[in-house]
Amino acid sequence: MVKRLHLLALMAAACVPGPLDETGKQCSELRPCGEGFICVDAVCQDVAFDAGLAPDAGADAGPDAGLDAGLDAGRVDAGVDAGVVDAGLTDAGRLDGGPSDAGLDAGPEDSGIPVDTNLLLNPGFELATADGGARSWRATTGALAAVPPGRTGQRAGRLTATSTSSPSMQSDPVNVTTSFGMLFCSEAWVRHDVDGGTSSVTMTIRDRYGDGGIDSSNGSSTQPPPGQWRRIREQWLSYGNSSVDVRFTTNRVDNTNSVLIDDVLLFRSSSASCVYP
Repeated sequence: MVKRLHLLALMAAACVPGPLDETGKQCSELRPCGEGFICVDAVCQDVAFDAGLAPDAGADAGPDAGLDAGLDAGRVDAGVDAGVVDAGLTDAGRLDGGPSDAGLDAGPEDSGIPVDTNLLLNPGFELATADGGARSWRATTGALAAVPPGRTGQRAGRLTATSTSSPSMQSDPVNVTTSFGMLFCSEAWVRHDVDGGTSSVTMTIRDRYGDGGIDSSNGSSTQPPPGQWRRIREQWLSYGNSSVDVRFTTNRVDNTNSVLIDDVLLFRSSSASCVYP
């Protein structure tokens, strides 16, 4: 999948002399910081950022109340430890939905996209359209219907092949604008509509751009056992400046059978990993 303008931007940046200042950018094992920077609590920091820890000797000494004297010297207190070191509380700007602070977690973490909250409409396929489809979902190949039985509730989404093409379906794009490095997590439950099927189901999370372009996760696949619902999970680090959606495909091409999908979850993680409810 072509990574579009983001990759071009990175290639162009490589031609600029001197190191890039990556302080404050999000990072992970999959997205390491550049030369001269280290990843601390999923945020890039200068390798020398903790040089003041010893003389600071108390971390919360005085109004600085920061990680060290050098980190926020000349700037507004980063706020990373606000409430953590001094009050034992979660940082107000990152996890508890409180006011934004002016420091390291400004930007993606304070973007206004709720964390640990399902962003999808009609995730259980309980709301049907007048023609029997599922609101806020559509089939791109094959046919989609909101039908009983559901894993929970009365309905599930039934994806059926209508030709020799593998059927696929996707959610409506979530009405958000992502930032680079945001972690999105998804979960769903799938089974064969007619027990004894052998098809697999694949779920992906996608960045969808205003010009129609798409970037996608690698996808997670499962083959449900006969007569059982099986869980499937996926995660995706956004390239930013996009909306997001969830897409399902199956290799079933027999139009007399179908697969059921229910209880779909898509959320922005409040941490550097996916923690499912």
